[in-house]
Amino acid sequence: MLLALGSGALTAGVSASPKSPSGRPAAPSMAEEGASLVASWAAMTGAQPGQFGVAVRSVTGGPSIFDWDARTALNPASAMKVVTTYAALALLGPHYRWSTTLHLDGVLRGGVLYGNLVLRGGGDPKFVIEDLRALIARMRAEGLAEVRGDLVIDDAMFDLKGTALDSLDGEPWQPYNVAPHAALMNFKATRIVVRNDGGQARISLDPPLADVRLRNELKVIAGPCGQASSALWVRDREVGQGPPEIRVGGRYAPGCGESSVYAAVLDHRAFIHGFFKAAWRAAGGRFDGSTRIETGAAVSPAWLRWESPRSLMEVIHDINKFSNNVMTRQLLLTIAAHGQSGAGTPELARGRVEQWLARQGLNLRELVIDNGSGLSRSERISAAGLSDLLVHADRSEHGALLRESLPRVGYDGTMRGRLGRHPIAGRAWIKTGSLRDVRSIAGYVDAASGRRLAVTMIANGQKLLGAQPAQDAFLRWVYERG
Repeated sequence: MLLALGSGALTAGVSASPKSPSGRPAAPSMAEEGASLVASWAAMTGAQPGQFGVAVRSVTGGPSIFDWDARTALNPASAMKVVTTYAALALLGPHYRWSTTLHLDGVLRGGVLYGNLVLRGGGDPKFVIEDLRALIARMRAEGLAEVRGDLVIDDAMFDLKGTALDSLDGEPWQPYNVAPHAALMNFKATRIVVRNDGGQARISLDPPLADVRLRNELKVIAGPCGQASSALWVRDREVGQGPPEIRVGGRYAPGCGESSVYAAVLDHRAFIHGFFKAAWRAAGGRFDGSTRIETGAAVSPAWLRWESPRSLMEVIHDINKFSNNVMTRQLLLTIAAHGQSGAGTPELARGRVEQWLARQGLNLRELVIDNGSGLSRSERISAAGLSDLLVHADRSEHGALLRESLPRVGYDGTMRGRLGRHPIAGRAWIKTGSLRDVRSIAGYVDAASGRRLAVTMIANGQKLLGAQPAQDAFLRWVYERG
């Protein structure tokens, strides 16, 4: 008998095991066996059974295979990315590409632009240094060598007024906390590199940022490398009317050789200025102006159009394999901006996703979408809702694309180092999620029986411990008993 269980008691609703033809008790069903296992999974995390939501579904349909508080609305952390990326595949299409345009607010003559260069951001989630260098090469090939004006950023594609963009945990220098922007560049992050220079610490940025002051506050220590190479910290600040400043501190042992840390630095305007100017000068161009953001500045016809070399499918691969938050937030806003003349807003994006889900018959009444990435204290979905969505996705034209974008257990992404020696390795695709007081997994398991199952486990609770062993135990159980 297949049962949906609540947390009032671990054995609630479970009848005695039926007899086999031989008279011996038959093997317990997944529901019967799983009910007692919830207690052990909870014990591994330090949580209570009532802080779990678990759902196991066959992608071919039929009754639920196993539920535990499956309809309770819980914070899914980054497992919410499954909702956003599946919606994007359906609403934008896997071949969608982002476009960034350049406009001339002035006269181009003899290689010199007498006026401003306007860049209209297209919401590209992954416009990185290689893309900027390629774009600059095209600009140079079109005859532009010097800009005698300013760089003006038109951010009209996204409207984020009134949207809380502060970091979730008070650590804005962490790359996972970067806020979205219509002209996002290089994830607003650079690698802080520390090298041994005659027994002293020398700091550089990769990629470099022009007009940024580097302040070395590192303490050089003697002796072996030890843990000194992981003791770097980074802070930034605006300094009056002068250039912004990046401070690097911590401990550095020359014996460590090169050490580095990735950091999100500056605001979007200052980062774009330093990022563009450094790359432009490296390519032999001249630019001595400033950079400002001016919504709606791109009024003239596009002089140059840059199309991302990456399709939406490739972006979704990066999002789900490596759980990139700002790329997901850019994607959600793109859903809102696509096909309309006005700006994309979080409210419009949420509405479009919810309307699309309703049209699919996925009435997830408990669903709360904030920014679509899971980096939120307010996002909610149930374990059953997420597993139902995974079942729906598997039956859709985009099912294989979504599944292959998820981390493959034992092989890649955030599941690369897990369950590699178990038969499940390579036969499960699982999105992970983690916040303070949240641990989650959601995806697919090809069980030993040959069935493909959609699985979700979400735990919410203070001071969660040992969630990974509990998740791995759950996945092993599903593979062996599913």
